[in-house]
Amino acid sequence: MHRWAFILSVALLVHLQASARQGSWNTSFVLRGNYTSSAKIFFNPDAATEQQRSQYLRVEDMTGAGAELRLQLSDENIFLTLSVDYISKTLNDPQYVSIGGSLQRVPGAEGLTFIPVEVALNTYIPVSTEDFRMTMGGGIGMYYAVRSLSVLGVGTQVVNSPVGYGIHVNTGFEYRIRDGISVRAALTFRDPEITNESKFEQETATFNGSPMTIRQSSFRSRIQVDGLTVSAGVLIDLF
Repeated sequence: MHRWAFILSVALLVHLQASARQGSWNTSFVLRGNYTSSAKIFFNPDAATEQQRSQYLRVEDMTGAGAELRLQLSDENIFLTLSVDYISKTLNDPQYVSIGGSLQRVPGAEGLTFIPVEVALNTYIPVSTEDFRMTMGGGIGMYYAVRSLSVLGVGTQVVNSPVGYGIHVNTGFEYRIRDGISVRAALTFRDPEITNESKFEQETATFNGSPMTIRQSSFRSRIQVDGLTVSAGVLIDLF
């Protein structure tokens, strides 16, 4: 999938550059909501054994919102997009900590925030009509992701800059409801992996009236957003 997305992007870019010399640009803007089916948070990415490295928490049914700027050459069936989305979810996930030499289950929460920034080249599929149009495309992306974790109300802060890079493919359809305004839905396939390093914001917390110490060394996590993203929104022609 990644190989074909790269080939499509290069071919469309070459055609776009050649056509731009003799055409004018049309600009559109998309506002959308999105749903991502799943992601994984790996707790021990640097562990010595494969069994430990493969341990993860699955985060499902993540929602968010996004925006997309579109540039299309007049009378051409290809267009360039720049998009950004915000996707996040937190789960109530009790944690096990050592208190008085024994493991105890205490209140906690865990989740992630994922922000993809992507550039793509797209084309209208020939089966499209004047009011109903289907699209497909692919491109490159910069992906920011952080793991959120709290124990007894004490949260974490990011130590490193968790950014990854990759490519994606998408397909979608648009239906024009009036001149200059269409509804758009799309499916996006991506599989980025981002390493996140965090540490707790304070050294102590209170449990059942007694103070407890929270580890202060930083810890690493690996985030893999491997689920399908479905989006729907409004496409507005600007000029």
